Amino acid sequence: MNQILLNTAILTMFAVAPAAVAGDTAVIFPVHERSVATMARDAHDYRAWKYSLAPAIAGQALDVASSYGMREMNPMLAGQDGRFGAKGAGIKIGASAAILGVEYLIIRTHPRAAHIFSKLNWTVGIVTAGFAAHNFAIK
Repeated sequence: MNQILLNTAILTMFAVAPAAVAGDTAVIFPVHERSVATMARDAHDYRAWKYSLAPAIAGQALDVASSYGMREMNPMLAGQDGRFGAKGAGIKIGASAAILGVEYLIIRTHPRAAHIFSKLNWTVGIVTAGFAAHNFAIK
């Protein structure tokens, strides 16, 4: 018991000694050296990424709806008869969900990536909506 008290006293003495040398004020360093401005920018980028999910999902949904029943050029999405059907829709929606899930995991670890992914999602949404518009025009 006395040995434990002695060890505790020695550790306490060494832990307090640097604070006494620094002018009797304890210096506490933050765990992450991120400024408030950086955290605010990351929060803004994350919010922009969340908003960019809507056009990406809507574009994919419109493309699936416009392609359903039509002849499919991509053999991976085409059914037995060469048309876009339930198999193609499942693969397309599943792949889109997987990509957005990977984006989320990357953004959790690297918050600055949200800025790039939000622009990418807007672009994907616009392009696939354009494909959907074309498909609706030729139906």
